[in-house]
Amino acid sequence: MPLIVDLRPMFKEFGLEPRSQGKRNTCSVFVTTWALEFALAKNLGKGVPLSVEYLNWACNQVINNRTEDRGQFFHDLLKGYDRHGVCPEQDMPYADRFDPQLEPSARAIKTAGQVRARGLKVSWINPWRPQPGLTDEHVRQIKETLAKGWPVAAGSGHSRLLVGYRDDSTQPGGGVFITKDSGAGAYTEASYDWVKTNVGDVFWAESTPKRSTKRR
Repeated sequence: MPLIVDLRPMFKEFGLEPRSQGKRNTCSVFVTTWALEFALAKNLGKGVPLSVEYLNWACNQVINNRTEDRGQFFHDLLKGYDRHGVCPEQDMPYADRFDPQLEPSARAIKTAGQVRARGLKVSWINPWRPQPGLTDEHVRQIKETLAKGWPVAAGSGHSRLLVGYRDDSTQPGGGVFITKDSGAGAYTEASYDWVKTNVGDVFWAESTPKRSTKRR
């Protein structure tokens, strides 16, 4: 396995740079959206920012939440995606505050269905459990998935998208993960030890990459 993997250049190429969640409890919604939009970008051969606001709405339909911006779980968000899809950001832009009365437009619902029809596939490394904590095998699977070119969603008190890693014996646990962090609105790092201790549910999204039409 490589000592270093860094998917940030691919995010930059697709125009899918970090965004800030502001003062809302939407870190897991951002992470799930980012995982899906990266898989979609590989499928389309171009980046299309997806709507955090729409996916949050879709999740709230599943869990029957109409009252508060409560923070979401990956498994509920993915159920929302399975039922309602997710539209491009431009069709339902992110709002500074949660509006329980907000509904997607007819166009947003249509384009969300088109994204869902692309057949993005979700796989779990570790499903949600009440107590956080990962094994060395979980960490190995995360690194292996990153090495294959897919970012990994890491659920915690503050969820982040893992977009790379760097083995480093001076760091707790032997290295660091590079994370796409909506809390910071930037890329940050987390040690292997921190991830093993604090992360619970872990998944990744993938797709069939667009075939190149260039002759070799």
